[in-house]
Amino acid sequence: MILLPSMKNRWWKVSAIASALWLYASLASAESLAVIVNKNNPNSSLSTTTVASMYRGESLHWPAGDRIKLVNREMSAETRKEFYLQVLNAKPDQVFYRQGTPIPVQSVIERSDDAVLRFVGTIEGAIGYVSLSRYRQIDDGLTKVILIIESP
Repeated sequence: MILLPSMKNRWWKVSAIASALWLYASLASAESLAVIVNKNNPNSSLSTTTVASMYRGESLHWPAGDRIKLVNREMSAETRKEFYLQVLNAKPDQVFYRQGTPIPVQSVIERSDDAVLRFVGTIEGAIGYVSLSRYRQIDDGLTKVILIIESP
């Protein structure tokens, strides 16, 4: 197919507009996330590096010695995509392995922010992530926020 100079110019403009709209839609859907733990967890805050270490399987126990129980969303969830991108610098289907082993890091998979909140509120060693706005809507006092990951 041969494009005339005027058609090439128009094609580039249309392509640039489409790219800008895609970028805007991507950024508009990004939302701040809350990393949460059970209200009885003695930690009051964690760094992004510490949370990443937990989800990569580098840290298996809380400082007090209890086993960390990871909670993830399903791979198609926007919150998982954001969490993996911003905290783990990975794609949402990335598999992490325990350091020095072929054993994959295990996590509980929940289908909604509500389910993550219920699980973490019930299990003292659990850690999970939910959208910050949803957390504020349904906070039942059984969990606490230990890290906020701002949307880009």
